[in-house]
Amino acid sequence: MVWALYYGDDNKEGKDSDERTKLALLLSKIEKRRKQKEAIQKTKLNCESSDLKYHIGECTDDIAASVTSFEGEEYGKNKKRHKNVGFTDDKTTGENEATGISEKGGSTEKKKKKKKRKLREIHDSEESEVNVGETKQVKTAEKVEGFTVIGTDKFKKKQKVKRVLPQWLANPSVVSVNLQQLTTTVKDIPGLDRDIVCALKQNNITHFFPVQAQVIPWLLAAHSKPAHYWPRDICVSAPTGSGKTLSFVIPIVQALHHRMVRQVRALVVLPVQDLAAQVYHVFLTYTQHTDLKVVLVTGQTSFHKEQQQLVGSSVVNGYYSLVDIIVTTPGRLVDHLQSTSGFTLKHLRFLVIDEADRVIENVQNDWLYHLCHAPVLSIGTLESTLSPPPQKLLFSATLTQDPEKLQKLGLFQPKLFTSVVGDKQLGDGGKNEAVRGDFVGKFTTPAELSEHICVVTPESKPLVLYHMITSNHWQHVLVFVGSRKDVHRLSLLLSNLGRMSFRVAEISSSLSRPAREKVLAKFSTGEIDVLVSSDALARGMDIEGVDYVVLYSAPKSVKNYIHRVGRTGRAGRPGTAVTFLLDSQVAQFNEMLRTAGKDCLQEIEVQQSALEDLEDKYKAALENLKEKLEREEKQRLMAEKRSKKQDPLIQKCRDRKRRLKIRKLKKQGKTTTLV
Repeated sequence: MVWALYYGDDNKEGKDSDERTKLALLLSKIEKRRKQKEAIQKTKLNCESSDLKYHIGECTDDIAASVTSFEGEEYGKNKKRHKNVGFTDDKTTGENEATGISEKGGSTEKKKKKKKRKLREIHDSEESEVNVGETKQVKTAEKVEGFTVIGTDKFKKKQKVKRVLPQWLANPSVVSVNLQQLTTTVKDIPGLDRDIVCALKQNNITHFFPVQAQVIPWLLAAHSKPAHYWPRDICVSAPTGSGKTLSFVIPIVQALHHRMVRQVRALVVLPVQDLAAQVYHVFLTYTQHTDLKVVLVTGQTSFHKEQQQLVGSSVVNGYYSLVDIIVTTPGRLVDHLQSTSGFTLKHLRFLVIDEADRVIENVQNDWLYHLCHAPVLSIGTLESTLSPPPQKLLFSATLTQDPEKLQKLGLFQPKLFTSVVGDKQLGDGGKNEAVRGDFVGKFTTPAELSEHICVVTPESKPLVLYHMITSNHWQHVLVFVGSRKDVHRLSLLLSNLGRMSFRVAEISSSLSRPAREKVLAKFSTGEIDVLVSSDALARGMDIEGVDYVVLYSAPKSVKNYIHRVGRTGRAGRPGTAVTFLLDSQVAQFNEMLRTAGKDCLQEIEVQQSALEDLEDKYKAALENLKEKLEREEKQRLMAEKRSKKQDPLIQKCRDRKRRLKIRKLKKQGKTTTLV
């Protein structure tokens, strides 16, 4: 160890001596170059002050010799030697002095200037080299011998590349978001069946919303053409609560109303059970005057019972369909396609995908591939197929306009109906790039919706919510929280705070579907004032009577925000949405809104003095919440223990362990008693 340390010190001294030697050599070179520079400068001045022209040749010879010797020492044999081109000896100079012209036809005055210019360049280069040696700093030029030095170039800001969309995405049919001034009545749409008109009147529908006024006539016209005509697929992107469900229910019911044989001709796919049940009830409303059979297939009943509702069988005819329209979820649809004998979609005419962006992102078992890929339109396919492929109808408030994602659906000559952000209209058929960029790919909210933000702290959020509800006398308030656990905690806390002011309930995926329906019914009738919910109700659900939506937890994405606030301001009714944000979340939230084409929202400020008066009440509510949660946890553990005791399999395992233990004790000669 001592030797190693000594070796290291000795090595360090040797390194220092090498550095001193190099520094001495560098200083000697600098001094030598300085002397050469002074000699060159002195010789140059002597040449300029001389009146005799023949001295120029001698001076330049001296300069050239000094420069040549310098270059030979510094750059070696590969460097070209400096040549005194155009200067002659005394005799030649004297002969040329009479004529003023050199042997090569050049003027001696021009050659003199050229030589001075070369000397100046040499002088400048020498001065720069000396300065580098003295300061020990490297100054890089932008270009050296035609090569760009890395790190010195200036990068220009790249221009943003504009995306080039397919023709059908770049030229949509624009749908208005104004639901206050309705101009299209039920009588204005020609060709509607009398039964459908009567059903509309029974539901107090006299005018159609803008999306219904455009989509319904277009679909009716598409299916009034000859049987072998292939109808175009459509994509509809419109705000929540704008009437998208009715815009596909009415054309489907009318197109299938006069069918002769019962087959599955319409399939409606939705992402979750609650949405499917909602659409199913709309179909029931408008098919009650017809003999069309609608079935809900979402797994809420047993699989065997659903099979009996879908397919029948007989000895003579074999399997036959019992339904015309199926409303389902993707997972349950795959189960029946794989396991239900006689279930077929060969006669399908309509494939409706509601909340299409979510269904596309969560494709289960590749069911879209089997349903959505139509054959290429040609004379051969027209002759070989007896009927055209099903028409695909895509609906969503946040429909993706990414061509790659939409390509998965195999759309046939699609047409887009989309809403406009703000008051901008498409006046040139999509040729104006600025206008096209303003509305294509944007997410819209209802025009009747008033949106706000409120900056809070994590500790004051429940108190701010309670203050807003009580001070403004809010009713029919829907509060969105991030998780089921937070839903339960907040609902208990608000129930304690607003014990004498308002009634609170909670709803999430932990409740059964009948329990959720019961809670929603009470909320719609006014028995419940504040409903705390998870994102189970955030998408597509039509909850009657929601006047205020509070986003208690910040939205995860712009789509999540659009669907949450879309639970109010529906069907032309006014609504208010307030988003609670921490101070660190405001910038990110505003950036998210800009991607949706929306400006920054107006902020609601809550005075700190108003919250200070409620601190004692808030502390008591927190203590009560803690006690309730502890009590619930004890009850849960006791119930879990009780269920384990009652479980026959667990009891059997315990008995077996007990018998093995008794045998082991008997072998050891110990007495045991079985308790």
